Amino acid sequence: MYTVLNVNPLLMPIGLDESVKASQCVLKLSAKYFVEKKALSGSIVIVGINPQAFTKKFLLQTVHNGIKYSIMVKTPYYPHANASHFREKAKNYMMVLENQLDLKNYLKLLSKLPTWNPFAKTIVLYEKQKNESSENLAKLFINELHAMKLLRVIVLLYSALDDEIISYSWNPYSETNCGGKCETVYILDRCKDNLISQIEVQKEMFPLDLRGCPLLTYVVISEPYVMPPVRKLTSELWNDAYEFQKGVEINLVKIISQFTNMTLITRMSENEENWGAIYSNGTATGAFGLLRNDSVDLVIGNIEVTRTIRKWFDPTVSYTQDEMTWCVPRARRAATWDNVVTIFQWSTWLATLICLMIMSLLFHFMNYKENEGKVSKWPTNLILKTFGMLLGWSVMLDPRSATFRILMIGWLCFSLNMGISYEALLRSFLMHPRFEKQISSEADLIQSGIPLGGREIYRSYFETNNASSFYLYHKYNSTSFSEGVRQAAYERNFAVVSSRRQAMYKDHILGRGESLIYCFAESDNLYKYGVALLARNWYPLLDRFNNIIRSVSENGLIEKWSEELFNRPKGAERTSIVPLGMQHLLGAFLLLGVLDLICIIVFIGELVYSCTQKRTFSLYSDYKKW
Repeated sequence: MYTVLNVNPLLMPIGLDESVKASQCVLKLSAKYFVEKKALSGSIVIVGINPQAFTKKFLLQTVHNGIKYSIMVKTPYYPHANASHFREKAKNYMMVLENQLDLKNYLKLLSKLPTWNPFAKTIVLYEKQKNESSENLAKLFINELHAMKLLRVIVLLYSALDDEIISYSWNPYSETNCGGKCETVYILDRCKDNLISQIEVQKEMFPLDLRGCPLLTYVVISEPYVMPPVRKLTSELWNDAYEFQKGVEINLVKIISQFTNMTLITRMSENEENWGAIYSNGTATGAFGLLRNDSVDLVIGNIEVTRTIRKWFDPTVSYTQDEMTWCVPRARRAATWDNVVTIFQWSTWLATLICLMIMSLLFHFMNYKENEGKVSKWPTNLILKTFGMLLGWSVMLDPRSATFRILMIGWLCFSLNMGISYEALLRSFLMHPRFEKQISSEADLIQSGIPLGGREIYRSYFETNNASSFYLYHKYNSTSFSEGVRQAAYERNFAVVSSRRQAMYKDHILGRGESLIYCFAESDNLYKYGVALLARNWYPLLDRFNNIIRSVSENGLIEKWSEELFNRPKGAERTSIVPLGMQHLLGAFLLLGVLDLICIIVFIGELVYSCTQKRTFSLYSDYKKW
């Protein structure tokens, strides 16, 4: 049976064979409890209406005609039709029970529907028998609903003897309870003869002050989101509790615990990066496994919200964005031996050498013409002097003609220009060394052939039909994030799929301020994702946490915490001036060594030539004497 007038869910079972006045009480009480601060905006789901009972005639008719609700009537005793077409979450449930066992059947039915919503308000209506205790009944129903994570519960108990309905409620969070089972209840209202007598005002089920209730958090080390712990804590309840002080998400959960007045407990596995895995049947391991069986309230550590995670858990609002990208070894510096030579292109060097030879020959010709018979016929001396002028050295020449002097002035101007250019470029080369070609795209990565990989969960991203993804998928090596970045930074033979923020911070620490890895530009990212905290499914305080996270993010605290970690990393020493070392001037020393070697070879050659000449002359003299 299905009647829809509006859009709001409520549940009611059957089993009351009483007067219209009782139905009117149910109508008034449900209107009071459901509407509260906001008007109804969903459907009322009524479960288990018995066509033989009075509710067919009175209860359903009264509720339907009294207030314009949308009503959905369901029964757990017949197979339910496919409800995948209607996915709006229920806002209110009302369950009318004929006996105590009906409640489990109703919950079994509702929990399988796409409209299932434990955050909804729930009213249970039941006619108690003579030998049943009202308070015990109320606690029994509340605890059965609590097992299904329904906490916003009100129990209406009808007494046939008194023709009266009494409403009971409870406090999930109080001085003696922190979301555990119901141990005490209190009376809200009594309704008789269509008149409501208020006994007690309904208390806030999730108060602003949670009175030190524990906030159980499971931590996965993910710098800079979660920094390593300071020390291990001794606790009777948890043997894996640690104290954390630094990290964006550590600061965030500390703010949440302070605003809600909860006691923060941070647990951590000894295993590195123990996020765990989630399987198709809902079972999970690691941190996800603890969250799945409700052993912890939150898991933190750079959680990327995927479709699978959203299916089994409740993430908070995203408080920042990160990027998934490739990070590879940073290109090495180019060879320094040629720093002295590669300042100019080969064509510039060739043109300079030709100019040097031409000017040397012209100077020699003019000098020989002016000092005929006084200078050598060989141009060696003038070549050296012309080269000395090019280097800015002091040279002794005595030009007499105007042409000779003009040529010298022109050569000096040319030498001055070349010397200034060379010196300026040499300084630039020494202070800004050149690098080899950087791997900066997937095409470069494939062409390089270096091993690649990352966390196993990212492998499926490359399972597509295009050529590059096919190659990356089959070459992918599963490894932890920290090991992948360390291998890329130190061993320089690995490309890792990584969070950009994590990789940059890890690189900053490993290189002590000097970058060891290169992450692809934003245009070559794999994708962007929102970072969130991960709460257990249907966590009742999630809305409160989301409001706090929005406030913290809007006030700029997230960015402030991130900047503090990046600006002052432990052990990092950054400097803007790099002192020159042997590696910068290696080319100059190599050139000097080559020239010295040439001089030694020439000197040895001269000695051999001189000895040969002397020996030849001695033999010739002896021959003449003979």
